[in-house]
Amino acid sequence: MDADEIARAATNYEVGSRLLFENDRVRVWDITLAPGERLPLHCHRTSYFYRCEAAGISRVGTPDGRGETYDSPLDEVVFHEIPPGELMIHDLTNVGETELRFTTVELLA
Repeated sequence: MDADEIARAATNYEVGSRLLFENDRVRVWDITLAPGERLPLHCHRTSYFYRCEAAGISRVGTPDGRGETYDSPLDEVVFHEIPPGELMIHDLTNVGETELRFTTVELLA
């Protein structure tokens, strides 16, 4: 990640590869990453959950350079609570050898 990406991160609300659905209550995203592919730094402003559609290994990094590696099994569901007024900024890199896929649902209301 470079300085420009870090500067834009707090206003990059594209939390997936492709927006599948949106209404006043939810936004549903597809995240599909080939091995080595990366979803840039992005900002979560609301609580959300994701479901692993294709298992793999990912690395989640933050603007300060910290990161964690996760092994995501098929059908895993994880919920992230984002309190009002707080933000979560991170990227996502497929560090495994197979395609990695998630469905992410942002809760808007």
